[in-house]
Amino acid sequence: MKISSVGLTNPGKVRTNNEDNFGIYDDYNLYIVADGMGGHNAGEVASEIVVESIHQHFKENFKNLKSKENPVDLITKAIKLGNKNVYTRAQKNPDEAGMGTTITVIFIYDKKAYIGWVGDSRVYISRVDKDGKRFLSQITTDHSLVEEQIANDIITREEVERYDIKDIITRAVGFNPEVDVDCNVLKELVAGDIFMACSDGYYRYFQPTEIANTFVKVEFENLAKYMIDKSLEMGGEDNITIATIKIESL
Repeated sequence: MKISSVGLTNPGKVRTNNEDNFGIYDDYNLYIVADGMGGHNAGEVASEIVVESIHQHFKENFKNLKSKENPVDLITKAIKLGNKNVYTRAQKNPDEAGMGTTITVIFIYDKKAYIGWVGDSRVYISRVDKDGKRFLSQITTDHSLVEEQIANDIITREEVERYDIKDIITRAVGFNPEVDVDCNVLKELVAGDIFMACSDGYYRYFQPTEIANTFVKVEFENLAKYMIDKSLEMGGEDNITIATIKIESL
């Protein structure tokens, strides 16, 4: 299996520091995006800790796949370890109290894609259909107040812009001693599939159709930079992080 990957981050036009973090670990086909939050620059500490914790867990336990645990367990345990490390650090350092981070993990293994996440950073897949046309699907579901209210029929997706709740997340890494991790598995990858993990600094500006069209008109190697540049043109009010992964061949 041949995979190409690109990861980029930008602080945006408003914030002086970048609390996002990402990891591109091609040796493990492991790709991570984290969007930190917290005062005194603690958000960037939280996002760095969780990315490093997940990478370290994979380095130590990758060899156990098939014999002792499956990929979903590996991802879940890695994220839970990151949560523990962020929470423990915050308890010991008053300036970092209350820090946390979102997390999205993409792990390509045995011709399948395993996705784990906490928070509202997202993973999308762009795939070519039988007619040769690209279409976009969102793999993750935001852990946010917006998604909860839509699921409970309190508001519709079209009404979201009327309410000042778009940035309220309901689950994050590091806020509590334990965290629930959601996972999804794509069991049949196709050559040409493109995955994108991103922080909300990107997707907040664009409708799904606009994101989908980007995959059609921009070459893979330029996607991440193009997406960040477009976010900056739209205002760049937040940190922006993009990781793109293409299945070149199986």
